[in-house]
This record gives sequence, C-alpha cells and structure tokens, in this order.
Amino acid sequence: MSESSALSLGAPFRPGLDPLPAWQHAWAVVKDALGRPAHGEPRDALQRVVVAVPEIGPNEVLGYVLYAGLTYNTIFAARGVPISVFDLHDRDRHVPGSGAVVLVAALGSEAARQARLRVGELRVLYPGVSDLLSPRAGQDPMHADFKIQGYETPDGSFAQFVRGQAPQLLEHSERLTLAEGSSYMLDLETVYKALYDVARVQADERVFVEGAAGGTGIYAVACAALRGARVTGLVSTEDKGGLVLARGARAWINRKAPALADVFTPVPIDPDERAVWRAAGERLIAAVRERNDGALVDVVVSSVGRELFGRMIDLLAPGGRLVFYGATSGYTLAFLGKPGAASAAEMLRAVDLRPNEAVLVYYGAGADVEDRVGADAIGAALGAGARVVAVARLDAQAARVQASLPVNGTVSLETLARSPGFRWPETMPDYDVDPDGYRAYQDQTLKPLGQAIGRLLASPDNPRGNPDVVVERAGQDTLGLSTFLARPHTGRIVYLESTEGQRLSFYAPNVWMHGKRVVFPDFAILGSHLSNAHQAAEVVRLLDSGALAVHAPAIEPWEALAEANQAIHENRHAGTITCRVGATATLDGARTARQVYEAWGSRYVDGQTVRVRLDPVGSDWVALITVDVPPANTIGGATLDDLERALDALDAEPRLRAAVLTGAGTMFVAGADVRQLRAFAQPADVEKFALRAQQVFARIGRARAPVVAAVDGYALGGGNELQMACAYRVASARAEIGQPEINLHVLPGFGGTQMLPRLAARRALAGRGQLYALLVEALAMLLDGRRRGAREALGLGLVDEVAPADALSHALGIARRIADGTFGGPLWSPLAPGAPTLAFPNVERDPEIQRLLDHHARIPRAAPARAILDVVRVGLTAGLETGLAREAREFGRLVASEDGRAGIDRFLARRSLPLPPRRESEG
Repeated sequence: MSESSALSLGAPFRPGLDPLPAWQHAWAVVKDALGRPAHGEPRDALQRVVVAVPEIGPNEVLGYVLYAGLTYNTIFAARGVPISVFDLHDRDRHVPGSGAVVLVAALGSEAARQARLRVGELRVLYPGVSDLLSPRAGQDPMHADFKIQGYETPDGSFAQFVRGQAPQLLEHSERLTLAEGSSYMLDLETVYKALYDVARVQADERVFVEGAAGGTGIYAVACAALRGARVTGLVSTEDKGGLVLARGARAWINRKAPALADVFTPVPIDPDERAVWRAAGERLIAAVRERNDGALVDVVVSSVGRELFGRMIDLLAPGGRLVFYGATSGYTLAFLGKPGAASAAEMLRAVDLRPNEAVLVYYGAGADVEDRVGADAIGAALGAGARVVAVARLDAQAARVQASLPVNGTVSLETLARSPGFRWPETMPDYDVDPDGYRAYQDQTLKPLGQAIGRLLASPDNPRGNPDVVVERAGQDTLGLSTFLARPHTGRIVYLESTEGQRLSFYAPNVWMHGKRVVFPDFAILGSHLSNAHQAAEVVRLLDSGALAVHAPAIEPWEALAEANQAIHENRHAGTITCRVGATATLDGARTARQVYEAWGSRYVDGQTVRVRLDPVGSDWVALITVDVPPANTIGGATLDDLERALDALDAEPRLRAAVLTGAGTMFVAGADVRQLRAFAQPADVEKFALRAQQVFARIGRARAPVVAAVDGYALGGGNELQMACAYRVASARAEIGQPEINLHVLPGFGGTQMLPRLAARRALAGRGQLYALLVEALAMLLDGRRRGAREALGLGLVDEVAPADALSHALGIARRIADGTFGGPLWSPLAPGAPTLAFPNVERDPEIQRLLDHHARIPRAAPARAILDVVRVGLTAGLETGLAREAREFGRLVASEDGRAGIDRFLARRSLPLPPRRESEG
C-alpha cells in the first residue's frame, strides 16, 4: 500500500466507468507506536493517511466525496474530549468528518432495489447512522442505536470515498454550489430540529441565540426569523453583530463589551458567592430587556455550555424553554432554579406519562418518614398506569412506601451506603475541573444506584430499566444523577416544587446527546441532538424553495484541513468552512452533476426527451443515452425524434467505442405513448409509426459502437422491445419485463413478436435450455400480458446478466471493458442483419398456450391472441424483415379497430378485462 495506489486527489471519478480503487487518501486521528490514542490539538492530532476504500453492505451506499464540511465533532475527535473516539470502536485509525457533498459511486443491492438513488447523482451526506431494522426506528431512527458518522463511527467524510446508509444520502439543491451544499448539513439540520421540533418556536416569540455568528448560531438566527420570531444574537464583535442582523435578527449583544466583561462565569458552588454572581448577571438581563421591549425571552438556543449556561436560564421568561445541542466551553452545566410549583398530576400530564412507562420518584428529601409530595407523585404515576420505583434516603422511608403503595420496589440509600464503595455526594463533581472525580462519581454513585433501580424497572423493551420519567425534588442537587438514569431519547425529568435560588447541575452530554427533557413548573431545559434523516430532508426542501439560505463557507484545500479545524477550535472563524476532497478549485462555483462531468472532460448532446453524455475513456469515448420522459419514460414521436438525433450524433464520433442506454428516474421505459396511439385516425398512421420505431430500434441494434441496455424498474411493451434491440442487456434485481399489449387488445408493434422468440431460441441454441420449451415460454409472455422478474427474464434469454446491485453502474463497467478491449461476453442484437429462419414447432397444442388462447376466446380477446401466433410464425419461417413488416401492419389494424380502441380506452380508465390467471407454479 502506498500513496500511488490511491486515486490522485482531485482526480475525476465517473461511477461505473472508472473502477473503484482499493485505497484512498484520508485524514485520521491515529494511535502512536505503542497503540495509544494520539490525541491533541487538531493541527497535530489530524494526520494524512492512506486507508482502504470501504466495502458496502446491501443497505449501504458509497459516495465519492467532492467537498466535506468542517464541524466541532472533528475537534472533539482530535482532542479526545469528552472521551477518546477509540473507546467507541476497535480501529487503529479514526477518520472524522460529518457531512459532505458526494457523487454516488456505488449502491448496495437493497439500496439499488429501492431505486431512490442512482450512481452519478450528486447527493448531500446526512451524518446520522442508526439500526434500520430496529422497531424503534419506526418512532424515530435516532432512537435506534443512533451514531454521528465521523465522530461515533470511524469512517467519516474526510476521505475520498465515504460509506453511508442509504437514508443518509439526501437531495442536493441546485440553488447551492457544491461547496455550500457540503457546509450546512450537520449545523443546519441540528438547528432545524432544535427550534422547530424540540423547542417548537412560534411566531412572535422572543428568541436568544448564543454564538449567533458561528456555524450553528447563524442558522439558528435564520430559522427562528423564518418562523416569525424576534431574535437577539449574542456575538463577540460588532462585525459579527452586523452579520446576524443580515440573517434576520432584530438585535445583538456583544458579550465582550466592557459592561459584560465579568458576567459569563459558571454558578459558584459556594452559596455565599452566589449573591455577587447574581448581581453581575443583572447587567446582561438589563441588556436583553432593553432589546426586547422590557421582556425576557421565550426561547434560548444554547451550544456554548459551561460559561454561559447559568446566565441563559436567568434570561427565560415564565414558560420559557432553553434548547441546547452542544457545550463547547465545558460539559458541567450549572444554573439557579426559579420559582413555581405544580401538582404531580399536572406535571406528569405535561410530559405525557403513558401506561406501563417506568417512573422513578425521589421520596423523603429530609429525615421524616412521611413525604406528602413524594407520596402524591407516586400515587399520580400509579394512577396513570405507570410502573414505579421509589428511591428513599432512609430504610424507614423505603419500608413505608413499600407497605402503603403498590410500587414495583424501593431503593434505600441507607442500605446502599452499607455496600463498600458507594458514595452519595451533595452535588455532582465538576467534570471540567475534576475529571477523575467525575469518573469516580460514575463508578461509586451512578452505576450502583442505576443497577439497583434497573433491576426493578427492567422490561423486554427496556432491559436496563432506565426510567422513562424521573420525579425530581427541590432541596437536593441530584439532577446529574437523574439525567444519567433517564431513558435515552425519550427520558423526562420533572420538578414539582419551587427551586428558586438552588444550584442544580448536570453533565451536558447525558441530556443533549440523548434528547432528554428537564421540565420545571415554569420553564424547561430541552436536549436536542442532530436530527433524523426526514428532518434533514425538510431542511433541503426549505433551501430548495429559497425560504432558507446557506451562509457561503470558506473553502480550504485538502492540505489545510487540519489547520482549518484548529481555527474552529480557537474561534478564529466566522460562519462555516468546507474542504476540497475530490474537487479542485474549478468546481468551487459548480452546482450540478453536469458541471462536474463537464469539468472532467465529458460532453453532452441534449434533446427534449433524450440526452447523451459522452465520457472520455483513455483516448476513446463511451456514451450514456438516457430516455427522460416523466413520469414513465414513454415512447412517442418526440422520443423517436430525439433518439434518432442522438444516434446521428454518436455516428459522428469516430472514437466512440460503446454506449449505455437507460431511463431516467425509477424505471427504464414503461412502453409506447398509449394516448398518442389512441389519437391515430387510420391503420396506416399506426403502421407508419410502428415501422419508424422498428427502424430506430434497428439502428440501435446495428450500431457500430455496441449499445448496452441498463434496465432498472419497468421495461414494458415498447420499453422491453427497446432493451431487447440492444447488443447486450443488463437488468437489476428490481427490473420487471413484459409485453402487456394483449391487455389493450393489440399485439406488440415495435419488433417484440420477432425479438422475443429469437432471444429465447438463441438461449436454446447456446445449450441453456430446450428450444420447444423456451419458445412456449416466449409465446406465453406475449399472450399472458404479465410482467417477469429479472431472473425469469434471464432464464428466457431476454437479458444477458442480472446485476448484483443497480444495472446502470454494471452496464457502464461493461461499456468501459468494451472500450478497452477486455470484455469477452457475446454482443448480439435480435435485429442484427442476417438473422436465420427457423422451423416453427406446433406450439398451439401445448397445454399452456391452449389455456391462454382459451382464456382470450372467452374474454373475448381472440383476435390479437391469434395475430400474435401468426406474426411470430411468419417471422421465424419467412425471415426477420417479413416478420417485422407483418407485425407493423397487424399492429396498425388492431390499434385502429373498434375492439382495439375500446381496449385502449379501458386500459387508460384502469378497467381492462382480466388477464389470464397465473399458472399454479407461479403462485
């Protein structure tokens, strides 16, 4: 392995045409020679490496990274804060990077079957990975073993190729440049969820945004303003204040102004120091009121953490919410409580307590055996159908609860204290100041108590017994414990009593990274973490509509990636930053896949319904022909015109060596334009149209550069005839192939009666089946009007290969091998000149054919069924050209007949007469 074995940085990579390399360039956090994580400052910890290109599974996708956005997650990964990323996996290298713009490079088999993604498309990488098969994914994928790619997984986007789950790849809005598209995903979708789905910001509410000129902050300003809220931003310079005003804020506050110089500090642990701390905060409160018509704020959007958190709680008006999704200045968050009390029943309704949920209640805040508030909380939870465990300070309190209330159990701290190693501190140790003390708190307090509670509340869907709701109590600082215990993603902590003036603290990641809520009678703290893929897709929709805009990122070269992350860590940046990976500076203004391919030397031939892309392969060319007639890629006169123009253009390319023919969207070609057929007045008009289609298809079959069909989705009627005409045919597993013309009371008219039996006979002559049996199957397909799957079509000889995933990338790979002379497969079109005649066996007596003819006689649909048999017989015995002419003539006669018009009308009205039942062997 060496750098020379990887694709050069900035080199073109055209999926399908260019083979995937085995190795790739990446940036990674690594381990030292002794196997220890080499964490440090980003400029030092991030190292350039060469790593293997990842293999993908059935539900996964590989993307060629063009631009990768920079986020704080990389700083956390580099510094090993709050934990080493190597504690999350068993790799020796951790490739960070959360979000990118990619060119879809390869699809897994199930991702291809879904057909939402196509190789060669531009997509935005949403950096959330989850267990797609978990039932909890139906509630929210973030509840199903969710991880941030590039932080909690070792395979992020700071590499040439990135592996992702199919739902991660979202639309790229062509309103944005590729660099812009790579820069917003983690920041903007995090903010969208936090404001719209967690805090539920409403029009005319007052919103205060920390770090308002930073990556997430500037988007929080824009999203809140779009909602109609009145936004004030907290910034560090006057220039940044102007920036937030430009994005929709009504006011800003400079946190570095002299009047606020000593304001932003954590709440002191010592009660005697709190009066001075509160007095200093009045200056910030006054500044906020001054900018909000004398009022406090309804919503605070927080991400800075330790230094600002206590002040942000002070800014909340009654009923206010603080939503946070990070804590960049430190993870121990402390604040002073507020006045306000409510009954247990009221607070449990507020957090939507449901039957059979697990509830933990702290009972006995003092030494008294009786605790009316605790007993009321237990009673209210039991009345709601919950399962309840009480944690009491004293054995006597636990015994009283156990004797008087039908709880699941009790845990006595007095009993636990008899166990060696258990500690019950007055407050949670400060992780940022004393990390060793916090780790001891985890081992000596959190884990023993969690295990004792978990044994009482465990259930099949919650094996660890995490409480869904924790009823907290005033007079104790156990919020750090409660936020640890509450169930990830759905856990709620509620207070019933006034906490005015009390210091409360918790470890930030336990709330924000698990989406937990802390609800007081008069305010709430709401954790919000990233978003799910649907929320991210909603962000794309808002961008594409122009409702939101992306702040243009600074664009850095690949070589500067580590230093750019250092700048973010040192707050030397404004807005967002992205880095070139597979892109060069020439693509910085590009918005579309076409511009990318053109920059890589491709040329285009455009038509209204057919487009051609010509790609260089060495000194030669390969063409991609795409039929694009939404919604079903039908073949009408305009499509035939454009196909002919495309073929003319390709004939003029002396170095063209191969072409691939495919359909846009989720299908190949659904058939002829039936409405256009219905509009023809005379049989001769229909016959002329059919002859023209046959001639165009013959040009495809006889082209100097072989045409390879890439069949994804439906290839029906004229669509199947089009793919059969090609020199080589590749289908995906999701392809469905058929000749449904009998359903319209007509027969195939674009060569189907001639090509289908010839392909079946070819398979027999190649020793892959018995001729009579294959001809019966071919005729049955023409007569029953039903679709065949890809494997059945392969068995009949209608396609040459079933691709392992999508047909397009496989067909492009074949075209490349044709171009470079390494393809050894047979290239043959049933419309090639010199097709031999063939004795036609008496298949009418076959039981299956007789069954089908009998069915059509009863419907009645006998005329087209008999015509199919006659035309097939003529073509095989008298030759291809005679058969094609007879087919076109019969097609014209049947389409223009009274029965044919009635059949077409019924088809268009979805009232067709019944097709023959499937054979029992087909189910």
